[in-house]
Amino acid sequence: MPDDNDDELINCNECSNEISQDDSFTTTNGDTVCSDCVRLCEYCEDTGTVNDNWFSVGHQYWCEGCWDNHSFTCNRCDFCTNSNRDGGTSVGNEYWCEDCVSDNATYCDECDEYYPEHDTCSCSQSASGTIHQYSYKPNPVFHGGNDNNLYMGFELEMSFGDDPDRGDYNTAISDVIELEQADVCYLKQDGSIAGWGYELVTHPHTLTAYEQATDLWNYIEGCRTKGARSWDTDTCGLHVHVSRTAFKSGAHTHRFLSLVYRNPREMMKIAGRKNSRYARFDDVYKPDEWGIPQFTLRDKVNSAGFSERYSAVNTNNDYTLELRFFRGNMKREGIMSALELCHASVEYTRNMSVPDVKLGMLKWEWFADWVATNNGLYPNLYQRMSKVPSISLSTPTLINA
Repeated sequence: MPDDNDDELINCNECSNEISQDDSFTTTNGDTVCSDCVRLCEYCEDTGTVNDNWFSVGHQYWCEGCWDNHSFTCNRCDFCTNSNRDGGTSVGNEYWCEDCVSDNATYCDECDEYYPEHDTCSCSQSASGTIHQYSYKPNPVFHGGNDNNLYMGFELEMSFGDDPDRGDYNTAISDVIELEQADVCYLKQDGSIAGWGYELVTHPHTLTAYEQATDLWNYIEGCRTKGARSWDTDTCGLHVHVSRTAFKSGAHTHRFLSLVYRNPREMMKIAGRKNSRYARFDDVYKPDEWGIPQFTLRDKVNSAGFSERYSAVNTNNDYTLELRFFRGNMKREGIMSALELCHASVEYTRNMSVPDVKLGMLKWEWFADWVATNNGLYPNLYQRMSKVPSISLSTPTLINA
């Protein structure tokens, strides 16, 4: 007969290891699990398993329900905290935590709103009235013919420094009126820019339409001659939005993202910018500081609105993928090389097959050779790749490129 003192052994519902009754835990859903597989929500104190969805809030683990109903993520610093203590303050079209509001926002008594430091509020815009609030988003006007529905828009941040007179700054603002009336581009406030500056946002264009956008390039060059800077600042970047309609399937989107994320060194060299917290290349591979895995490429393909915004490629937008890792640039050839890189990455991966992927065609060497073969379509990108050290343009012969 068995010893009465022996504990009856049972199996953990998660890992199937044998455990004694005394060492088991019953979750809120009725599962019996071992100590390694149980997890406690530190908000509602319900218990679940390690394979449930858990979220880092402050320095605690919360269940999905509590995270959804009682947490708040600051749009500026991306820190998630308890919404009962800090529900966020409206700053432009974003919600910021108390620390970010205190350190980086200004309150206007006249219009009763907070706005980002160095921006202007609703009642104190420039004399021409053509710098829009950060939340401004007109209906897009598409320029150019059908290019596999591959339309791109870019956001160029530029700074005029701390010019107290702002003469050239205001002149540059006035100069954009005709371009805005023609639905080519417009200007927006951006609190991340040091000194007096703004963000130039273009309506969607095809690559060919950008090549022919003489007035746009003349305006940007005019801003540069008036003292605007972007490349040689610490706060300005260039973001390119690629239309989701350009991708033939979810698999195509996955191949595109794989090309970008498997070649971070080369992508950053072409972009002229290092990995930063605002355009992370490591968010799909590494756990965060609390040990919670970050989003995978599959998550980024399938879940618009639920992945990390400050990624090398932001997939939170409903209609575009945003490539955020480019350094700001005021020169036509620099901006065109960024647009060509985005266009080439979409087209290179469009008809790639599973055997092609297994062959290694997502490696940089294959892509670089394809760009070299198509240098007539991508002249600025090809020149940029030729000038950047350690970017190879010599590779094996491509198959089914």
